[in-house]
Amino acid sequence: MKLRKGELIKVSGRWRLTARHRITGEEIVIEGKNLITTVGKQLIGDMLIDASGYDTGLTYQAIGTSSTSPTVSDTQLGAEAARKAVTSKSRSGNEITFSTFFTAAESSYNIQEAGIFGHSTATSSPNTGILFSHWLVSFDNSAGNYDLTFDYVLTIG
Repeated sequence: MKLRKGELIKVSGRWRLTARHRITGEEIVIEGKNLITTVGKQLIGDMLIDASGYDTGLTYQAIGTSSTSPTVSDTQLGAEAARKAVTSKSRSGNEITFSTFFTAAESSYNIQEAGIFGHSTATSSPNTGILFSHWLVSFDNSAGNYDLTFDYVLTIG
């Protein structure tokens, strides 16, 4: 059976970092595309078939300090520095947005990477859960001057 163009499902993601200076209000926005890992794609399959052990979606955002390029075989960040529960989730049509807010004090690192984690094994502890998506981002917040909001947008189309 040959699939027609409209019958294919493609999953892609992009990210946006909004940094707001906690004193001056200056805002910096950085955007980019990301990589969905192999285990992330498997997580989608587990969600669709309601596999045992699956009881949650994407729930945590992590930031790290490694500048090593992400690969599809990654299962964790190179050097996870901080992690928070996703602050809000929304869906509009076939786009799902996950937003996570880090205060300046929680994100005072030279941030080089980020990722979204899911599954019931994802907790506030580093390197837990399934790494769904991993990307490089370069933002030096080591002085702790900026509050950060990470938006991860997943498009299914």
